[in-house]
Amino acid sequence: MEEIDKKKVIQEFLEFLEKKFQISSEEIIKQVREKEVYEIPISIFDNKELSALETICKYLKENLGLTFSRIAELTNRDQRVIGKTYHNSENKLSKPFAIKKTAFYIPLSIFRDKSLGVLETLVYYLKEEKQLTFHKIALLLNRDDRTIWTTYHRAVKKRGDRK
Repeated sequence: MEEIDKKKVIQEFLEFLEKKFQISSEEIIKQVREKEVYEIPISIFDNKELSALETICKYLKENLGLTFSRIAELTNRDQRVIGKTYHNSENKLSKPFAIKKTAFYIPLSIFRDKSLGVLETLVYYLKEEKQLTFHKIALLLNRDDRTIWTTYHRAVKKRGDRK
């Protein structure tokens, strides 16, 4: 069977799209990147060493191989903050995450809104979207039940929800 030159196939496809729809390769690539969906396994949060943002940065950098600038873009954070946060995570936990089988994956896009803290966003998502109990969330995130309850109610208050 003939070996496929993937780069050549992609280049030919881009040229086809450029001619057919009169849009540049750069615009096509930009549109594709915007449609990329990154999901984070909930199992990576099962550690006491790292904050939620440190956990996300470490996973995206080490497990998915993303650059600091791409992580910053995806999380709506400053690239310098991402770099510093990642380096802090390295100092606290040197080995990469061993990804365990998990029931939940968290869409990275939920962390773009900076009106809530990262942990607040995560807890709010798990409670509202996944309908999990505070105890189940606490177990998944390796946190105390009271911490999860407080974090959730702080998020509700910031969002102005009636709960």
